[in-house]
Amino acid sequence: MRESDLDNFLGAYIRTLLESMENNYVDNFDFRRFGAQSRFAGSKFRSSASSFVSRLLAPVGLARTRVVSSLLKNAFTLVQPCLTELEWLYQHLADDESRKLLVQLIAYRALGHRHVKLPINEPKYWKSIEAMEKDGKGRETIDSGFMGFQLAKMDLRKIGYPIELFFVPFAVVTQFINQPYRCVTQDGLIEANEGDYVIDAGGCWADTALYFASKVGKHGKVVSFEFLPRNLEIYQRNLDLNPDLARRIKLCPFPLWSCSDKELFINGHGPATSVGGAPMAEDAQVVRTISIDDHVEREELGRVNFIKMDIEGAELSALQGAEATLRRFRPKLAISVYHNLSDFWKIPQYLNSLNLGYRFHLRHFTIHAEESVLFACPV
Repeated sequence: MRESDLDNFLGAYIRTLLESMENNYVDNFDFRRFGAQSRFAGSKFRSSASSFVSRLLAPVGLARTRVVSSLLKNAFTLVQPCLTELEWLYQHLADDESRKLLVQLIAYRALGHRHVKLPINEPKYWKSIEAMEKDGKGRETIDSGFMGFQLAKMDLRKIGYPIELFFVPFAVVTQFINQPYRCVTQDGLIEANEGDYVIDAGGCWADTALYFASKVGKHGKVVSFEFLPRNLEIYQRNLDLNPDLARRIKLCPFPLWSCSDKELFINGHGPATSVGGAPMAEDAQVVRTISIDDHVEREELGRVNFIKMDIEGAELSALQGAEATLRRFRPKLAISVYHNLSDFWKIPQYLNSLNLGYRFHLRHFTIHAEESVLFACPV
């Protein structure tokens, strides 16, 4: 493969696929998140489009390959409809780390955990999880109502946070040690700073709100959006455990959307709660939305410095409902893009269309496909 091929997404993707085909990792499945491993096949993409695969392989000297494996077919079927968009994203990411990670994440989605190991999977990651689980044993717990997760009453002072909360022990590593809303770049850190006003979209059990409250200090503020009743019960219990930090947090019990007062259905539960125009269950509750722009105007917020979003696929809509806020304040952004493949490029393309001078970085914080975060910082 020529070095010039690595200047584009497709060339880098092909190289990663070829380097990964012979891998057979046995330590790359997150049973804590997904339960016992069963017949996990990796990719759900199937295709017999051998001619398309051959055309893609020809530019890198592989046109003579007689037998193209089903895995390679799957990998190219995944990217075939969106090669132009993935190439756009690849060229608009600000650093080599982001570009390499993008290729790895798409390859992981295509080939599965047996073949692609993401950067976070290293010994210190597992040691941190084991330490948190050991620390959580014997503590008071409450039922999260999600996948049987038991939330242990964790004291985070040992890892540098003045926080006590009910939380999943292994998730402490993702949220508070790996810090998925903090990005290290060659140009500096993208994170919530002392005195910042933060929008926390997707508050769930108050873990992110408390994290940000500890970062912004007594002169900062966190506006947190969460609407599911069971989540709110746990959220309030965690606020009650942290009265000093709770004073910096304003809870708004509405889902974010591109407009306010739209009636949507609540689907799912726990951290996977989403909203949509159609119910997924007969007893789905109806909830009214709010936009960031309307909230900022109603509350007369004088600044917004940082926006974090993890709202189960509603991120693009919520950003569209924040256009005036983005234009007025140009806040730093940490936006989850893993819920839909198209979010990887649609979200930065939308932000780029506003011509606000954002530079994009991509980071990832688990060993599986969840927790890919796009960071955007104005130049």
